[in-house]
Amino acid sequence: MSFNIKIDGLDKLQKRLRKLGNAVQEEVAKKATGRGTAIIRDEAKAIAYKAPNSYKVYNSDGKGGKTCTVVKPGHVGRSIIMKRIPASERRGLTSKHIVTVSNSKEIPKGAKQIAAFIEYGINMPQPHPFMRPAFDNKRGEAKKAATKILMTEVRKEWKK
Repeated sequence: MSFNIKIDGLDKLQKRLRKLGNAVQEEVAKKATGRGTAIIRDEAKAIAYKAPNSYKVYNSDGKGGKTCTVVKPGHVGRSIIMKRIPASERRGLTSKHIVTVSNSKEIPKGAKQIAAFIEYGINMPQPHPFMRPAFDNKRGEAKKAATKILMTEVRKEWKK
């Protein structure tokens, strides 16, 4: 018993796979990680601690004095953002996004510190973690959304 196998079009297939690889690296991975990160960011915003009243934050003004800023409740939730990590910092990964707290115009130099105080309970009777619970609650949903984007975008690129 013998078999004869003939394969045509391997060069064309190889070229398409190379082209698909470049498209995936450049755009598809960015869309997928961005979609998954957005889900976790939105959950973190939803569960972030909201102070019952306005409060004061004191910062140094860089000239030896201090400034006082009155902060409205919900400031930390409004300051939660997602950020794309530049290629120089992602060490071999195609795309990477993170969820973080930005320093906003409302409290220059203060939002990140306040978020850490809330997350870990520093200067508070008890901690109110929001970043880790957001990740734990929405990890599966974020992974599914990223996978769905990858699959649909790869199919689109393959058809081109």
